[in-house]
Amino acid sequence: MDRHGNRTPMGWGDPITENPALGATEIWEIHNSTGDAHPIHIHEVQFQVVDRQSTGHGAKPPEPWESGFKDTVIAYPHAITRVKATFDRPGQYVWHCHMLEHEDNEMMRPYRVGPH
Repeated sequence: MDRHGNRTPMGWGDPITENPALGATEIWEIHNSTGDAHPIHIHEVQFQVVDRQSTGHGAKPPEPWESGFKDTVIAYPHAITRVKATFDRPGQYVWHCHMLEHEDNEMMRPYRVGPH
């Protein structure tokens, strides 16, 4: 967030903001404020889709085909997608949009499992 409380995009070189403890189970919220769907891939962890919440609406359960464990989820436009993961592999990894042009334009972020 900037000094006025507005969300600001973070680039690859910005400090790591996702740092789950080894063995921790977390629910991550993926906020998509764009008008396009984005396939979001989280490296080295399997997760379950918890739900999605569109702007101004209540949460909806995952789509029928999203049962079980995943490594990629579609972040719908103007929605928050929640995924639940247990981080059981220490190290530094990435999460990113799986569209090549987005990866090339820094729509990816590092995350670290365990201590810095």
